[in-house]
Amino acid sequence: MRPAADILTDILKDESVQLTRQDLIDLEHSLKDAIRAFLPFTTYSLYFPREGSQPPSLRYDAGSRELILPLVLCGRVLGVFVARGVRLGAPKAMPPVYLAMATKVLEQMLLYKRSVTDPLTGLASREHFHKVLGQEIALIRHCLEATTGGRTDPDVQCFSAALGVILLDLDSFQWINERYGYQLGDQMVAQVGRAIAGACPRHVTAARIHNDTFAILVPDASSKGAFQLAEQVRQAIGGLSFQDEMTGDLISVSASLGYANYPQCLRGPQLERTPGEQARILMRAAAKAVGTSKDHGRNRVFGFLDIARTGGRILEVMPMQRLSVTLGRGVGAQEGLRYLVWSPKFQERTIEARLSGDERLLGRSPALYKGEIVLTEVQEDIAFAEILHAGDSAWAPEPGDRLTLIQERDSLFAAQPVEEGGQGPAQRDMLTGLYSYRDFLAFFGRVRQRADAFTVVLTRVVSPGGAGVSGEKSDVVDRRGGTVKHLDAAVAQVAALAQGCLLPATSVSGACPGEAKPGQKSGQKAARAAGGRFGLGGLVHFLPGGSGPEALAKAEELCAQAAAEHGLDLAVGLFSYPFLNFAKADALECARKALEHALLLPAPRVALFDSVSLNVAADRLFVEGDLYAAVEEFKLSLLADPENMLARNSLGICYAQLGKPDLARREFELVVAAEPSDVMAHYNLGWACQRLGENALASAAYERCLELDPGHCFSLLRLGSLAEAAGELDQAEALYTRALAAPGGEASALRPLARVALAKGQADRAREHLHLAISANHNDPFALHMLARLYLDAGEDPQIAEVLARQSAALMPERQEFWGALVEALTLQGKHEEARKAGSRSRF
Repeated sequence: MRPAADILTDILKDESVQLTRQDLIDLEHSLKDAIRAFLPFTTYSLYFPREGSQPPSLRYDAGSRELILPLVLCGRVLGVFVARGVRLGAPKAMPPVYLAMATKVLEQMLLYKRSVTDPLTGLASREHFHKVLGQEIALIRHCLEATTGGRTDPDVQCFSAALGVILLDLDSFQWINERYGYQLGDQMVAQVGRAIAGACPRHVTAARIHNDTFAILVPDASSKGAFQLAEQVRQAIGGLSFQDEMTGDLISVSASLGYANYPQCLRGPQLERTPGEQARILMRAAAKAVGTSKDHGRNRVFGFLDIARTGGRILEVMPMQRLSVTLGRGVGAQEGLRYLVWSPKFQERTIEARLSGDERLLGRSPALYKGEIVLTEVQEDIAFAEILHAGDSAWAPEPGDRLTLIQERDSLFAAQPVEEGGQGPAQRDMLTGLYSYRDFLAFFGRVRQRADAFTVVLTRVVSPGGAGVSGEKSDVVDRRGGTVKHLDAAVAQVAALAQGCLLPATSVSGACPGEAKPGQKSGQKAARAAGGRFGLGGLVHFLPGGSGPEALAKAEELCAQAAAEHGLDLAVGLFSYPFLNFAKADALECARKALEHALLLPAPRVALFDSVSLNVAADRLFVEGDLYAAVEEFKLSLLADPENMLARNSLGICYAQLGKPDLARREFELVVAAEPSDVMAHYNLGWACQRLGENALASAAYERCLELDPGHCFSLLRLGSLAEAAGELDQAEALYTRALAAPGGEASALRPLARVALAKGQADRAREHLHLAISANHNDPFALHMLARLYLDAGEDPQIAEVLARQSAALMPERQEFWGALVEALTLQGKHEEARKAGSRSRF
């Protein structure tokens, strides 16, 4: 067996992954702690000799008690560590020992770097990427505990409430490996890795996940930000070319990319999983987007949330005007969604006609739509649909046709109601005798116009475990093991019960089961009650007349009978028209929102569309980042119930994040008045008052928070910021120190403590706090800027300041002072052209 020392020597000689100056900057705090473990000192500096210059040698100055310690690894001087306040009992014998021990520290750092690095590309390894992603998700969850401040608030250490994951896969790469060999394939993968690293900012983590699959973690990324970076990476890869030495062939390469954002792309129970599980769910969502990119022709970028909107296509055309499509619950598809069908052969494109050598005509052909479909049965990966309207009977939908999501009001086709000149007689579901969903929609579009009041009822069979048929863990819809037959039997049983519970006792001659006719108004043909299928495990009913509470009582009776007679667990969502300013055409969508509300309830799971249903829908918009739409939905919720304090508090938070503290304060005051023991309501009110400059009121609100919860770290931080602004540094430091010891405050109080230390002239203590703050969140732009500024003001190595300033400016390019620090660091190094370019950025 070879000695361990020889094995270590071979590892260190491997040049595939080397320690660099950038690594020393990134790990400066760890380096300092490791050296301090064997060499006590009071202060220190880390600097890097200029390229080509002679690095200083090992030296100890007993007069100044300063030890100059070159950082040497494998014969290369990476930097110089200057330790001050050093007392050596043997000033000649000990420095070489410390030099050797410092080298051991560098060897440990190199071994760590190799453990988290892919040797072929130099990017992060798969395991390290998953670890970092889980950590970032955990930080975001902590950030969401105090939502009013947001990422732009420098008073409180905050982690952005979003991130993006980009996944990419090289196109046709297996064919390249098989044709030109795996050695060339590895060279291409290595070059692609370098192209990805070059296209990504410093604060982004890029990794090689498997073979020719790469992943990129983008902190603080909106959907737009993730798309923009993905597009830059796609173009960088597309610009690469390779030549095979044997054949002389010039080989180009392209990539298909997909991205997903957290928390926007997670739903319901997924948000309750552990950070590690959520990381894998997010990666799976990005992988689905990559698959859609390849399905749409490769060499493009697709977002996960765009799959259900524009990423579907027809898989198979079936009898009776039915289709299978590539949209499932896994990408957010639901029963009832409507899509326009178009052929990629005739998509919108530019048309050019030349009249002469100098004159030409340009135009764009319109997209040609074949018809409109509706999803009637949604499974995990695919869905089944029915044709609602056909544009041209001679140009029917076919496999490969694309789908674009629309709302009913955006339909390009005139309604063709059943049994009134439409597509022939209405089709009845053989299992229940009700309308098919397509024909129910046609029936509903016609009959609702004759009803002044009506209720739409959506019923769904829920699995015994409590998750809906649309839930991710439901096995009811699994087509293996006969579970669909079990579900079909359950739906038939519910349809029979609904005939007695929901529909009037009298029936119309010739009407199908599930359809009845109430008394007519004079001179008007009466709207009649009817039912239809709603996906694989659901039913939909139209009940004219009556009231919402009456229908709610009938739905509760239906749930009770289903449980008592058949052991079934149902969820029922109802919408009763008229309600607020909703139109009749909104009824199905509102009933769907009520059903989502019902699925969150314990049995009996019955919800009549109300303020809470609107609150649930608004929360979803808020998580997706659509704040303006969330504001309108929360307003509707309050219009339905002014006493809904949950909606009022959420509306205030939306206003706060939109930069409207005056409107936020008004909402928070109402919440505090209604719920005086709500800690977060008092905190939010304090934040709004502080933003408006009413510090006394803000302080009182934060003090009230601490009365209710003495360990509320965010209130301690806010009170500290008020004391700091008033020049009461000792009081501010005491408050920040309390916050540091409070639950959740470890990573939040370090930057404020550094700020106070700087104000007191304690630069070394401030540096210590800032290093700890960056260790807790390496993407904290304010801490990075403060540390860069500290290096510049102390006259230390501007290379380190440059790295820190670049990262802070990349994270928050709107902050001019961040660019100013970068300009100063570049100028001190003589990089005047780069400084000029950075200075031009600071003026925008």
